[in-house]
Parts: sequence; C-alpha cells; structure tokens
Amino acid sequence: MSSKKITIADIAKKLDISPTTVSFVLNGRDSGISQDTKNKVLETAKAMGYKKSFLPSIPDDWTKVAYVTSKVEYFNFYTSFFAHVYNNLQKRAQQEKFDLFLLELNPHEGYMNCHRRIEEIRSLGIEVCLSNSKDVAACLVAAGFKCILAQGGSMADCICIYCDDYAAGREAALHALEMGHKKAGMIFFSDNNNPRFKGFLETFTANGGTCDKKHIWFASSNHDEAASHIEKMASSSEKLPSLFYCFADNLLFPALKGFSRAGFRTPDDISLIGTDNLYWGSVATPAFTTVDLCEELFAEKLITAITHTKEGKVPYQLAVPVKLIPRETVKKIKN
Repeated sequence: MSSKKITIADIAKKLDISPTTVSFVLNGRDSGISQDTKNKVLETAKAMGYKKSFLPSIPDDWTKVAYVTSKVEYFNFYTSFFAHVYNNLQKRAQQEKFDLFLLELNPHEGYMNCHRRIEEIRSLGIEVCLSNSKDVAACLVAAGFKCILAQGGSMADCICIYCDDYAAGREAALHALEMGHKKAGMIFFSDNNNPRFKGFLETFTANGGTCDKKHIWFASSNHDEAASHIEKMASSSEKLPSLFYCFADNLLFPALKGFSRAGFRTPDDISLIGTDNLYWGSVATPAFTTVDLCEELFAEKLITAITHTKEGKVPYQLAVPVKLIPRETVKKIKN
C-alpha cells in the first residue's frame, strides 16, 4: 500500500463527487445525502486507507459564520472585492471568535440540489450567513437562516451592507472635472440603473461637463470581447471625449487594450478612471486611477452586522464610504 496520506480530495476524485459531500459523510454531517452515496464514500475511504484527523471542536462562545456564494470562482475571476473582504474577515476571525466557512449555494440548480446544499449548511451549525447574492440570501432566509446581504443590493428581513456606489461615480466625476476634462464617456457592463452610472453622469453634467449618449458603451464581461468592442467603437467615432469612466478596474484592462488597438494612448489621448482598486491595476503601466471600495472597512462593518444579526436585533441598511485613488491613467488638461 502507498505511504501517501489519503485525503478527502482523493476520495472525492475517485468517486467523482464534491469534497464537501465526502467531508460531510466522513464527519457524520450527512443529513440530506442519499444512503447509496454514504455507503460508497465509507467503503471507498476504507478501501483507500483513509484515516480521519481529529481536530478540537470550537469553544461554545464562538459564532459559526458562512459566506455563501452562488459561485466560488466569482470571488477571484470577475472581481477580487469579495475575496479581499473575505480575507479581511479571516484575519479577524480568531479575535472576533468566528468559525468562518466559505460555501456555495446556487438557488437555480434545481430543488433537490438546492435542498441538499441547505441541509449541508444546516448540519454545520451555521448561525449567521453572509452572501453577495440577493437570490442566495432570499433562499437562506426562507430556510430559516439569519442572513446578511453584502454588496448585493437591498432586501427586507436582513441587514444589507453595500458600498456607496453612487459616491464612487460621483468621486470619479469630480476628479475628472478637477483634472480639466469637460467631455466624458462611460464603459459599463449593463444599463444605466447602476448607482455608479448615475453618480458619475449626474455629477459630471451638473458641474458643467457633457456626456454624449453615443459615448456610453456597454461591454461584455469577457475581456477579449470587451477589448474588441471598445476598439470598434473607438475606431468608428469621429471625435472621442478626453476621458472614459469604467464601471470597474476589470473593464479598464480591456479598455486600455481596445483604445491602444484603435491608435489611442492612455493617458495622452484618452484618460481612464475605474472602480475597485484592484492590486494589478496599482502595478500596471500606467497605474490605474480608481475608486477604492475600502474592503477592510467593509469587512469591519460586516463584523458589527454579524454580532447584531446573531443577537436578533432589527435589520438595517448601511452604505460603506469609498475614496478616489489618483494614479497615472488621468491626464491633467490645461484649459
């Protein structure tokens, strides 16, 4: 027999099921899991020579908290905001006496799968759930969990913590004006119901700037597709504004590429402002001028909300302040 230590991941791979399911079965938290699956897990674990590691249970005065998302990959692929917030929660977990979990629940994957996920969460003894998805939060609340909606809008029956997205757009507009830009465009993923969109447009135009509809572009979340679309729009426009405000820093990357392909340099020809303060934007050339969503402060507000929720106090809504980080993608225009 191999001397290699057999892990839960090894058993999961052998059976082609999730490591979470294997963990629940091996640790006796298998409510909602079929008997056939339980038997397969136990038999395979025994045959592979799996030996359980016994860890001390958490103290009674600790709180079990789960950050529940519809897709774990969303944490890092689309934006690092949620990953940074979660990381800040992890840093404070021991101090705050939180036993923190990162779990996945997709309310749209079918009733049985959703029910199984809910029961897995329940079996962990979770006391407070956090989610960035309104659909996930609604599903958790319906199942009887205490829940906090984090940067997912607002809903009844739970605390809602969100970034002040209107202020993000406003701060970007004020910086654009301060740097001498009188005409601006916008590059977003979706329509103008977004608070960042309104914050930029209303502030920029109210203070003497103009933002022509033909320079408000909507791009794909796929970077290559977004870059190609921006290149096409930039190449077909007779006269571009001197600055574009991007919904997020992960749109600034394809914007840089698209404008460059169309023959425009940043910031000499086109200035760009983003939102999120992504790490890679801070070390890019040119470094991104952006609006910082203050993940550490956001996590601090979530910590307060967790205690508030656990104690059964009245839900509230809170907008977390943001701040502009001026760097290198905005040119100063001399008027």
